[in-house]
Amino acid sequence: MTEDSRFKLGVLSPHNKYERIKIMLKRTVYCGKLSSKDIGKEVTLNGWVHRWRDHGGLVFIDLRDKTGIVQLTFDGSSSEAHATGQELRMEYVVGVKGEVIARAKENVNPNLPTGEIELKVKEIELLNKSKTPAISVSEEQEIDENARLKYRYLDMRKPTLANNMLLRHKVVKAVRDYCDDEGFLEIETPVLNKSTPEGARDYLVPSRVFPGKFFALPQSPQLFKQTLMIGGLERYLQIAKCFRDEDLRADRQPEFTQIDLEMSFIDEEDIMKLTEGILKVSLEAANKCLKNPIPMPNFPFPRITYDECMDRFGVDAPDMRFGLELNDLTELCRGVDFKVFKTVVESKGVVK
Repeated sequence: MTEDSRFKLGVLSPHNKYERIKIMLKRTVYCGKLSSKDIGKEVTLNGWVHRWRDHGGLVFIDLRDKTGIVQLTFDGSSSEAHATGQELRMEYVVGVKGEVIARAKENVNPNLPTGEIELKVKEIELLNKSKTPAISVSEEQEIDENARLKYRYLDMRKPTLANNMLLRHKVVKAVRDYCDDEGFLEIETPVLNKSTPEGARDYLVPSRVFPGKFFALPQSPQLFKQTLMIGGLERYLQIAKCFRDEDLRADRQPEFTQIDLEMSFIDEEDIMKLTEGILKVSLEAANKCLKNPIPMPNFPFPRITYDECMDRFGVDAPDMRFGLELNDLTELCRGVDFKVFKTVVESKGVVK
């Protein structure tokens, strides 16, 4: 399609110069995906300038994108590219084209996945300049949390936070895929709703169309998922937004996301089997994103009755990793003079 025909189709407007911007050097591979297998290939990269070093005749730049960092070398063989490379600074956005070459043995960086290679730049396109960032995007520097939140778009450039986003995506995708295989339908339920009081206060949204009336934001999609079961859909899934107007706690905030499920024609064993499956695929997906994988528990989980649980642990949600079980000392305490134990035993109680 020619540029003129794009104007006629309304894709571009000749009156808006910003719509005419076109990236000349468009990515063919991601920075973090390059390896020694690519030596000799000509590739094009897009990304941010992470570090910049001028060694006189040589300019070195670490280029960063969402997958990682690769080193660029400007050696003067292309005078135009070398001159542009000298002008680059932290967080400038560029497109570069060049040949993947092996680093000298003494320059190999074992701490970098792309540490065995570098890109000898032949062409460069400056896509956007950057002012000095308000906060550092380097992992090495500790930044005040208020500053991190104010400049969240910069904070997201750090590998840790970016990896957290990836981790959440992978876990949610694993849950969706698993539930799809189990016959669940993912259905969105309304957010503007009537009030259905549960454990907390509802957030209210005033209605412009009906003055004096309000919508309530759902604490959970309880009514809707029960309606879906009555309607015969049998298995429902939603990664649901929930809203509760209550004081902040360590495990609760006003707006949060939960995995919401509903099933028909099941018993408790079906529920336990399904939730264990969800937990298993979630951990497997998470471990692919974590430097220190979470130890996988043994599946299936042991099944114990409520009475046995209370007898052994004293609570209905025990942490069984530590083996802190209660021991019955009633017989050992029978006949002792210690009043606290003696009174309990004589009244046919239990000492644990």
